[in-house]
Amino acid sequence: MDTAARLQAPESLPASWYGDPALWQRERRAIYGASWNLIARADQLAEPGSYVAHDVAGWPVFVLRGRDGALRAFHNVCRHRAAAMVPDGEGRCDVLRCRYHGWLYDHEGRLRKTPDFGAEIDLDAFGLIPVRVETWRGFAFVCLDDATPPLATWLGSIDERAKRYPLERMKFHQALTIDLGVNWKTYGDNYAEGYHVPTIHPDLNRAIRMATYEVECAVEEGVQVHRAAAAGGGTSGLWLWKFPGLFFNIYDWGMSLVRLEPLDQGRSQLVYWYLFTDDSPETRSRRDEMMRWSLTIVDEDKQICREVQRNLDAGVYATGRLSPVMETGVIQFQDWVRAKLA
Repeated sequence: MDTAARLQAPESLPASWYGDPALWQRERRAIYGASWNLIARADQLAEPGSYVAHDVAGWPVFVLRGRDGALRAFHNVCRHRAAAMVPDGEGRCDVLRCRYHGWLYDHEGRLRKTPDFGAEIDLDAFGLIPVRVETWRGFAFVCLDDATPPLATWLGSIDERAKRYPLERMKFHQALTIDLGVNWKTYGDNYAEGYHVPTIHPDLNRAIRMATYEVECAVEEGVQVHRAAAAGGGTSGLWLWKFPGLFFNIYDWGMSLVRLEPLDQGRSQLVYWYLFTDDSPETRSRRDEMMRWSLTIVDEDKQICREVQRNLDAGVYATGRLSPVMETGVIQFQDWVRAKLA
């Protein structure tokens, strides 16, 4: 179908794209591996020896604050027999010693000792494999592809759009991981439109004026901006999405910073970080109320996405027709996926 015809009658991605293991292997390299992935907050890496270890689309990586104060990232893989260097999560390590056979690395990733190895080995040839790491406004990102532009370039207009919000001063409140149980694109399609808000999200529908809901698409940089005005005493919202999996949900009361993390071809999860401008005890009940409100919306999205995923997997649905009025964000996102896999 040519471009003009597609704009008049856009079709969705094929259902097979939401569960094909071979396609997922292409996506993890061409999409997630070539993107900057949020991995840690500044408060998690404040002291020398502090680290955060996490999977990025199937690659175990960790970021470490070195003794010299520099931030470095590595694949979480010992060069001897592929054991993990540090446990998943966050922690402190004075030395990088593999717990399997005791191989010792310094904070720069250089191999220093191979206890009882019993043979000569070129230490310089077996250092930890580095990963690109950069920071932005108090957050650390990693990238697995050397050809990807620097973080500031990759973020595109996100940086300018978020300037007026005091991200560095927002206080971390809580992290939550939500198992979606669907292909990552199933959730992406859902996030990309407000068409479903009146039918799926009654509380959100009452809180905003749906007539003002709009999606702004910056196709060339993979950025979507969703916005809507408050209804009465409700909350105004600004929702920023940097493809493939970084979301800024900014409200009057603070924000949630969200990662959409694929686990395999049929599973993904959301990692939520809630941050608030006011973390005083007096406002705790208000913060908890806003979190409950936010998580209600997430649960509603999860339930409908699971229904969609079940039917995508059933073998009945092939492709669908997208609205050129209400689903411009879905069209943009799906075209972006197609381009990345071309």
